[in-house]
Amino acid sequence: MARFGVIPRAVVAKWAGTRRAVTAARERRLREAGLVEVLPGLGDSGRLVLCTRRGLQAVGRGELTTPAFSPATLIHAATTARVAVQLERAGHRVLSEREIEARERAEGCRVFSAQGRGGRFHRPDLVVLGDPPEAVEVELTDKSARRLDQLMRAWRRALAVGQLGRVRYLCSPEVLGYVERAVQRTKTDAVIDVEKLGESSGSPVLARGRSLFALARRGAGGHVSLSPL
Repeated sequence: MARFGVIPRAVVAKWAGTRRAVTAARERRLREAGLVEVLPGLGDSGRLVLCTRRGLQAVGRGELTTPAFSPATLIHAATTARVAVQLERAGHRVLSEREIEARERAEGCRVFSAQGRGGRFHRPDLVVLGDPPEAVEVELTDKSARRLDQLMRAWRRALAVGQLGRVRYLCSPEVLGYVERAVQRTKTDAVIDVEKLGESSGSPVLARGRSLFALARRGAGGHVSLSPL
């Protein structure tokens, strides 16, 4: 909760591997101690859990900023958290965007962010730690073709200097084609993977019956590999 700020209760339960009653009891104790706040959900998100400043300090993560609830980014944040929990339950070490921001602030340089033209930086949604690390982008809403092309070129430069080993885009069906065409236009298909996200029991899954949650092995090239169910 501290790492992602505001996340759905269902994601917390999946992270901890606990059933509803145990999750609710733990949540109640944390709320009474002032470590979390519980907020009404939006749409079908279910109730949301927000880690307070006191909660961040209690778990030794005072370097992270105090989270703020934003309806505009809730669906993206919830989907990203679901992706992260399954990566970690499969044995991968993952940094959230909040952790990436804190790491870069502490080190005084953009170790995981891609730099575009004009000096603008773009942080990935997640980083899967390894040698080298990999960036994961969760893309749910469309961007202009120009903006997507700028991002692909920025990632290519970041990969060229060894900041990252690969970039993986996980896209909603609505934006998949836009991202695939941007990769084609910028000729970055050798270093940027594009996968389709769907919905199955409230969890993001890949197309053709392959689950993102089956990420339990790595391919021959050393990058995260997607195993069939």
